[in-house]
Formats: sequence, structure tokens, C-alpha cells
Amino acid sequence: MDFAGLSAETWVTVNTAFHLAQTGIGLLIAALALVGYRRRRTRSMLALATGISLLTFVSYLVTLSAVQVLPRVVFPLPGTITELAGLLVLLYAIVLARRD
Repeated sequence: MDFAGLSAETWVTVNTAFHLAQTGIGLLIAALALVGYRRRRTRSMLALATGISLLTFVSYLVTLSAVQVLPRVVFPLPGTITELAGLLVLLYAIVLARRD
């Protein structure tokens, strides 16, 4: 089935490219947060790095793994749970930063 003049295979390639870009940028941001943590030794920077990693890199890996193992109806759930955990860790980082 074509959409906007592109085949389904092309859309899968475009989707994969965007996921890889999201993962790469997320890892870059997490690495910068880790550098900030090593300089200042604040737990909020460590929590920020962990939250960003969970939201981008870990979530993508969990989703790819779930697609291989779980039924189609259930496979988005582990990735969504990982993203929720990442958001909760980011919230924790913001609360910690406000205390400091």
C-alpha cells in the first residue's frame, strides 16, 4: 500500500532512520549529562543521564526485542513501560535539581 507516493518498504526505512537518529541524539545527550555528573558529582545529573537513556536508547532496544518475542498486540507494552520509567527518572532529576 502506497502513501504519499512512497511504498511501505520506503516508509519502514524512513521510520528506522528516524529511530536511529533519535537513539543517537539521546545517547549524545546522556553522554553529556554523564560528563556533567563527573564534573559536579550531583545525583540529579546522573538521574538525567539515566532518564534520557531509558527514554531513547533502552526503550528502542526493548521495543526491538519485544517485536521478536511477544505477540503483535502486546509488543508496544515493554517499550512504553521503559519510557514511563525514563520519564519518572527525569521527574526525579528535576526534583533533585530544585533541592540543590
